[in-house]
Amino acid sequence: MKYVGSDDTNEPMQEERRAVEAAVSGEIGGLGGDVTLEDLFAEEWMREHTDAASIGAFVAESDFDVTDQESFEEIPDEEWDDHVAGNSQFGSWREMLNAAIETYVRTRILDTGTRAGSFDPDGRRLDAER
Repeated sequence: MKYVGSDDTNEPMQEERRAVEAAVSGEIGGLGGDVTLEDLFAEEWMREHTDAASIGAFVAESDFDVTDQESFEEIPDEEWDDHVAGNSQFGSWREMLNAAIETYVRTRILDTGTRAGSFDPDGRRLDAER
Protein backbone atom coordinates (compact mmCIF):
# COMPACT_ATOMS: atom_id res chain seq x y z
CA MET A 1 0.00 0.00 0.00
CA LYS A 2 1.46 3.38 -0.97
CA TYR A 3 0.72 6.79 0.41
CA VAL A 4 1.91 9.50 -1.93
CA GLY A 5 3.76 12.38 -0.33
CA SER A 6 4.47 10.70 2.99
CA ASP A 7 7.92 11.39 4.35
CA ASP A 8 7.37 10.09 7.89
CA THR A 9 10.32 8.02 9.15
CA ASN A 10 7.89 5.55 10.72
CA GLU A 11 6.22 4.76 7.39
CA PRO A 12 4.97 1.18 8.09
CA MET A 13 3.26 2.23 11.31
CA GLN A 14 1.76 5.30 9.62
CA GLU A 15 0.42 3.11 6.80
CA GLU A 16 -1.21 0.75 9.31
CA ARG A 17 -2.73 3.68 11.20
CA ARG A 18 -4.19 5.20 8.03
CA ALA A 19 -5.48 1.82 6.86
CA VAL A 20 -7.22 1.06 10.13
CA GLU A 21 -8.64 4.57 10.38
CA ALA A 22 -10.12 4.07 6.93
CA ALA A 23 -11.44 0.64 7.80
CA VAL A 24 -12.90 1.48 11.18
CA SER A 25 -14.61 4.79 10.77
CA GLY A 26 -18.14 4.39 12.03
CA GLU A 27 -19.72 2.03 14.50
CA ILE A 28 -20.36 -1.68 14.31
CA GLY A 29 -24.13 -1.78 14.63
CA GLY A 30 -25.90 -3.72 17.31
CA LEU A 31 -23.04 -3.93 19.79
CA GLY A 32 -23.78 -0.71 21.63
CA GLY A 33 -21.53 2.29 21.97
CA ASP A 34 -18.66 3.07 19.69
CA VAL A 35 -17.32 -0.34 18.72
CA THR A 36 -14.67 -0.13 16.05
CA LEU A 37 -12.83 -2.83 14.15
CA GLU A 38 -9.85 -2.13 16.41
CA ASP A 39 -12.08 -3.02 19.36
CA LEU A 40 -13.29 -6.18 17.67
CA PHE A 41 -9.92 -7.23 16.30
CA ALA A 42 -7.68 -6.88 19.33
CA GLU A 43 -3.99 -7.39 18.61
CA GLU A 44 -3.88 -10.65 20.59
CA TRP A 45 -6.86 -11.96 18.59
CA MET A 46 -5.24 -10.93 15.31
CA ARG A 47 -1.95 -12.65 16.16
CA GLU A 48 -3.83 -15.82 17.08
CA HIS A 49 -6.08 -15.96 14.01
CA THR A 50 -4.22 -14.14 11.21
CA ASP A 51 -0.78 -13.52 9.74
CA ALA A 52 -0.91 -9.90 10.95
CA ALA A 53 -0.23 -8.26 14.31
CA SER A 54 -3.18 -5.88 14.07
CA ILE A 55 -6.22 -5.09 11.96
CA GLY A 56 -4.31 -2.07 10.65
CA ALA A 57 -1.46 -4.28 9.51
CA PHE A 58 -3.93 -6.76 8.02
CA VAL A 59 -5.45 -4.02 5.86
CA ALA A 60 -2.12 -2.33 5.09
CA GLU A 61 -0.55 -5.63 4.01
CA SER A 62 -3.27 -6.25 1.46
CA ASP A 63 -2.79 -5.32 -2.19
CA PHE A 64 -5.55 -2.73 -1.90
CA ASP A 65 -4.99 1.01 -1.78
CA VAL A 66 -7.04 1.86 1.29
CA THR A 67 -6.95 5.57 2.01
CA ASP A 68 -10.39 6.15 3.50
CA GLN A 69 -13.66 4.42 4.39
CA GLU A 70 -14.95 4.66 0.84
CA SER A 71 -11.86 3.00 -0.66
CA PHE A 72 -12.15 0.19 1.90
CA GLU A 73 -15.82 -0.35 1.03
CA GLU A 74 -15.01 -0.35 -2.70
CA ILE A 75 -12.82 -3.46 -2.42
CA PRO A 76 -14.70 -6.20 -4.28
CA ASP A 77 -16.08 -8.70 -1.74
CA GLU A 78 -14.60 -11.70 -3.51
CA GLU A 79 -11.13 -10.15 -3.60
CA TRP A 80 -11.27 -9.16 0.07
CA ASP A 81 -12.49 -12.67 0.94
CA ASP A 82 -9.46 -14.03 -0.96
CA HIS A 83 -7.15 -11.83 1.13
CA VAL A 84 -8.86 -13.00 4.33
CA ALA A 85 -8.69 -16.68 3.27
CA GLY A 86 -5.03 -16.38 2.33
CA ASN A 87 -3.94 -14.55 5.48
CA SER A 88 -6.13 -15.91 8.25
CA GLN A 89 -7.79 -19.10 9.42
CA PHE A 90 -11.11 -17.92 7.98
CA GLY A 91 -12.61 -18.54 4.57
CA SER A 92 -14.25 -15.14 4.25
CA TRP A 93 -14.51 -11.69 5.77
CA ARG A 94 -17.96 -12.54 7.11
CA GLU A 95 -16.54 -15.56 8.99
CA MET A 96 -13.69 -13.50 10.39
CA LEU A 97 -15.97 -10.65 11.43
CA ASN A 98 -18.48 -13.02 13.07
CA ALA A 99 -15.71 -14.76 15.03
CA ALA A 100 -14.33 -11.43 16.22
CA ILE A 101 -17.79 -10.21 17.24
CA GLU A 102 -18.40 -13.44 19.16
CA THR A 103 -15.10 -13.08 21.01
CA TYR A 104 -15.73 -9.40 21.70
CA VAL A 105 -19.20 -10.05 23.12
CA ARG A 106 -18.00 -13.00 25.21
CA THR A 107 -15.13 -10.89 26.58
CA ARG A 108 -17.47 -7.99 27.37
CA ILE A 109 -19.83 -10.33 29.22
CA LEU A 110 -16.93 -11.74 31.25
CA ASP A 111 -15.57 -8.25 31.93
CA THR A 112 -18.89 -7.14 33.42
CA GLY A 113 -18.99 -10.18 35.70
CA THR A 114 -22.04 -11.71 34.06
CA ARG A 115 -21.58 -15.40 33.41
CA ALA A 116 -22.60 -16.42 29.91
CA GLY A 117 -25.79 -18.42 30.08
CA SER A 118 -26.81 -17.19 33.51
CA PHE A 119 -29.66 -15.07 32.18
CA ASP A 120 -32.44 -15.78 29.75
CA PRO A 121 -33.19 -13.35 26.88
CA ASP A 122 -35.80 -11.56 29.00
CA GLY A 123 -33.20 -10.83 31.69
CA ARG A 124 -34.64 -13.18 34.33
CA ARG A 125 -32.47 -15.64 36.20
CA LEU A 126 -32.71 -19.22 35.04
CA ASP A 127 -34.46 -21.79 37.24
CA ALA A 128 -31.17 -23.39 38.29
CA GLU A 129 -30.08 -20.13 39.93
CA ARG A 130 -33.31 -19.28 41.74
